[in-house]
Amino acid sequence: METKPLFLTEKVIDEILIEDIFDDEGNILMGKNAIINEYAFHFLAKSKVKRVPIYPSMKDNYSSGSFNLPLFHKENILALQDIVTRLAAGRGVDPNELGRVSETLSLEVNRNRQMIGQTGRIKDTDEYTYNHSINVAIYSLYIGKLIGLDNERIKELCQAALLHDIGKANVPKNILNKKGKLTEEEFRIVKKHTIDGYLLSKRIPFLKEEVREAILSHHEREDGSGYPRGIKGRKINLYARILAIADVYDALTSERVYKEKSTPFEAIEEFYNMGINKFSKPILNIFFKNTFQLYVNSKVKLTDGRIGRIQFIHPKKPTKPVIRVDGEHINLSKCLFLKIEEVIG
Repeated sequence: METKPLFLTEKVIDEILIEDIFDDEGNILMGKNAIINEYAFHFLAKSKVKRVPIYPSMKDNYSSGSFNLPLFHKENILALQDIVTRLAAGRGVDPNELGRVSETLSLEVNRNRQMIGQTGRIKDTDEYTYNHSINVAIYSLYIGKLIGLDNERIKELCQAALLHDIGKANVPKNILNKKGKLTEEEFRIVKKHTIDGYLLSKRIPFLKEEVREAILSHHEREDGSGYPRGIKGRKINLYARILAIADVYDALTSERVYKEKSTPFEAIEEFYNMGINKFSKPILNIFFKNTFQLYVNSKVKLTDGRIGRIQFIHPKKPTKPVIRVDGEHINLSKCLFLKIEEVIG
């Protein structure tokens, strides 16, 4: 792997940064894992950056190739449905089956990081809980790898993510799929899924207690405002803190019977509206910084109806990227009334 700084020449186009780039005053210019396209190249040159540390070409990691995401999801959703059905019926879970789902997800996240930005393509409402769990596992694996968890902990994190909502097997579907706001009693029933999930996980003897604890605590919040116990900060285990971010991010960016999905860029703003002090800031920052670089070159629709491609995402302004539309570069950070309405490809 090439880690030596290379001179900023045309040869670095389409390469990927191996670390953050700062200007002479210590301000961040481009984040680790950003793609150096033509716009970024000229931006760095204008900022008087002469050398850049890059990976070797990783174009294959940023293309979906023959990867069939809907089929991949469907197979894993059916396997997860079987696991939850067996648990709810008081039957055992085959560790090989749970392991197979975990392994395929882990391999695909390693092979194709672009799938992180493709999960919203699945829109099967009837299977939302299972599809959501697969997505949460994908995001959690991605975060786990970003923060350097070893293979054993990655496996445990994936188990926790896949099973985090198993307690919803006890929640009536008319409540899960209700359009509009839940009543106080309905919300009380929904909140019980964390405790029910923990109890169901006790039927899986090969799970570690840390995995069970994450299933119980994935709705706890750093400031103590979560449930079921209202614990805060370091009392929440690492897996649960990762799941909290992955869970909310997927809920925001998925289409539900009672709401339209948010764009990834709107999701950041919604995290801030909820209060980022509710989540682990270091983990949240790492997730945002790396995830949004995956949307460089994506086709988007703007609120004025125009179609363009994302050219550059500044680490300090991730919700306001630079869009190329008909040969023109539009910096959304300078356009108060224009934003991305939809990511379309």
